[in-house]
Amino acid sequence: MRKIFPIFLLGYLFCFCSTPEPREIRVVELSGSPYNRGLIHGQILMEEVHAILNQFEAHVEQMHELQIDSVKTEYLAKIRYQNAIQQWNPALLDEVRGIADGADVDFETLFLFQMGEEFLTYLNETQPKRCTAIGVSHTDDAPCIVAQNMDPPYFLHGFPTLLHIEYDSLDLESYVLTAPGLLALNGMNSKGIGITANGLSGLNPDLKGLPVAFVIRTTLEQTSIKDAVSFIKSVNHAKAQNYIVGGPEEAVSLECDGRKIHSFVSEKNSKVTYHTNHYLARPHVSNYDYCSRLETMKEALEKVDYQIGFKEIQKILSSTKWNAGRPISHPFCYGSTIMVLGSPPELYLAPGQPDLYDYVRFGFED
Repeated sequence: MRKIFPIFLLGYLFCFCSTPEPREIRVVELSGSPYNRGLIHGQILMEEVHAILNQFEAHVEQMHELQIDSVKTEYLAKIRYQNAIQQWNPALLDEVRGIADGADVDFETLFLFQMGEEFLTYLNETQPKRCTAIGVSHTDDAPCIVAQNMDPPYFLHGFPTLLHIEYDSLDLESYVLTAPGLLALNGMNSKGIGITANGLSGLNPDLKGLPVAFVIRTTLEQTSIKDAVSFIKSVNHAKAQNYIVGGPEEAVSLECDGRKIHSFVSEKNSKVTYHTNHYLARPHVSNYDYCSRLETMKEALEKVDYQIGFKEIQKILSSTKWNAGRPISHPFCYGSTIMVLGSPPELYLAPGQPDLYDYVRFGFED
């Protein structure tokens, strides 16, 4: 760890002190069968998939002093995620096979990559969690909004990617923020269902549960907030996670830890919810990942009396205020998403820190 920490630190400071590098969002159009969608993904992004996988493998080998092939074999022999995936959405395994074939990588490596967060938890990695999410339910004056600064591990950075998926068997489209080769980080669909995901320090990791990327993608195949919430509450979760799920009517925050699911709403305004990376619905749970970003969020909400819309959310996600720790907008931000779940739904995506990069609008009518 000592060998790579100075590099990350220098990069971190450099990002704060320099003009941001130009970034473009790579939009990849996917359609057809699940396997065909994956095949297109892998073929178009072959070079980027190989680069990301190299970064992932280097991270594991340098941080943990392990050979990726040996630990991969050990881990895949222990997990039973495939059973959960077969139960809830077996088509996604076909999509992963398609990505692997299209990018010319072996299936086991790419399958492991889908469970990056679960795998690092298995390795007892306590990498700082950084994501910040917020949701506000529909009011008479404004649609429901779900938003997030997505701040994943640095090995996922480098190629901001947005999948535009047209399903062959569903009257549905989705926009999915991801990294090349990965099923999903967050996203929204054409029925106005959006989902964000924030990692938690889980008490009950479940080697038989459904991994995060598969939860996100399956949620995006739901056509109502009721069905989306019901699905998430029905699942054994492989990795502790907070999901903010939104629909045309409301935004719901669900802390998921194994089979334990708890909802969180703000005490100041029941239409507002938010999350960083520690338990809010169960404050008695040990909060290893308590962070200053939560205090910054609360301060910003207090200033507007918890009455928020698009502009207020954009301002919160763009905050660079240091509050005894990392700000909400910081160099580990891979992408910032604001999902406006009205009619029609709209996605606004910035390819990095939202205080440095402009949001780009994506709509399903385009």
